[in-house]
Amino acid sequence: NSPIGELYQKDNNNFAPRLGFAWDVFGDGRTSLRGGYGLAYERNFGNVTFNVIQNPPAYAVLSIFAADVGGSLPITASNSGPLSGGSGSIVLPRTSLRHVREDIVNAFAHFYSLSFEREVFRDSTVSVDFSGSAGRKLYSIENINRAGTGTLYLGSNNAAVCPAGFAPNNRLNCQYSNINTRGNGGFSNYNGVTFAFESNNLRNLGLTLTTRYTYSKAKDNLSTTFSEAANNFNLGLLDPFNPRLDYGYADFDVRHRFTSSFVWDLPLARSASGFVKQALGGWTLSGRFVARSGLPFTVFDCTNALTVCLRLVPSGAVNFGGPGGLQAAPGNAPNAFLYTDLSNQTPSSFTDASGFTEVGPFPENMTRRNAFRGPSFWNADLALFKNFSLTERMRLQLRAEAFNVFNHSNLYIVGSSAEVNNGFVQASKGVPSFNVPAERRNIQLAVRFMF
Repeated sequence: NSPIGELYQKDNNNFAPRLGFAWDVFGDGRTSLRGGYGLAYERNFGNVTFNVIQNPPAYAVLSIFAADVGGSLPITASNSGPLSGGSGSIVLPRTSLRHVREDIVNAFAHFYSLSFEREVFRDSTVSVDFSGSAGRKLYSIENINRAGTGTLYLGSNNAAVCPAGFAPNNRLNCQYSNINTRGNGGFSNYNGVTFAFESNNLRNLGLTLTTRYTYSKAKDNLSTTFSEAANNFNLGLLDPFNPRLDYGYADFDVRHRFTSSFVWDLPLARSASGFVKQALGGWTLSGRFVARSGLPFTVFDCTNALTVCLRLVPSGAVNFGGPGGLQAAPGNAPNAFLYTDLSNQTPSSFTDASGFTEVGPFPENMTRRNAFRGPSFWNADLALFKNFSLTERMRLQLRAEAFNVFNHSNLYIVGSSAEVNNGFVQASKGVPSFNVPAERRNIQLAVRFMF
């Protein structure tokens, strides 16, 4: 019954140009200036769109409370749950909706870059690269029918617009409960500059070296459509009618990042022969080192939450790490560390028209999304190879590789602790709390035959 005859209207103007240039500045093949601009589109992926099959009249998703079925919810083995057995009829509670905005369009991003590269000596270059992107009309998800929205935006309950047979309530649309909407409420901005040095054979030492340092800033109002990062307490936008309220540092924002990798054919016994050449020659050492500053996180306040939590409204200075830096958090596991002390923070008493924290406007001094920073990160890998020449065309290689060679454990924010009522935000070392392999040294040995 769509007024436009389909789930959403067609989007036929996705013109995506690309423009780039490269300039040999001095005409000697040693200095270059490159740049470009492009526009790219992303298709509307299927999850929320497909989920419209869960809508009435063929399907209904309900939240049933004790008051809806006579005052108690007995445990039953029946697939019908509290609706099994008995006789008579009960009016079911309102169903939720999966809604795709009829005016949704394809998300898109502008991306642009400019780089300067100079060969400083044979096979070795230095460069400065700027790159950026601006995401627009990014896919978002928000509940546009929260409790209290009717009271706020209609001035009272929704009796005047409520269909026959539905008792008025404090939502915008009294016929349904939550209406989870796929729209274009997201936007993002990234800008970064990278300083690099690369050499294919540094000073004829047989050393291939790449070193990069990046200073960047990534900001958005929603880093993923479904807010599945470990430290997100809410789904989608905090205020569906004010997307800019969530604009802050992206979940993946890293201010400083340094990476370096090398492969070094050790200059041993190159002119030797026989046993000396086989024993001392053919050794290769390689490694990689990565270090970056901490990822951002949000401190939430769920004191009066029904389905959404507002962010921390500070009632005093926030102490990071306590005196002397990180301390063991009392009463917690041995690998738990006190990172952000919230013991002097008072939970907010803010409630909205629903009596909870469902709708804005939220307190003006509420902290911004991802206003806090987690611990920094570093890791080093190392490998040693030995090549044996069997014939002119065949070689045997022995390999020893050590991942996390120093057996170093980084600290990771425990997302479930980033709530003001906990008193502190916990950081855990050793095994991260979300979607990251356990950090311990791994050594593998291998034999490789090359022909």
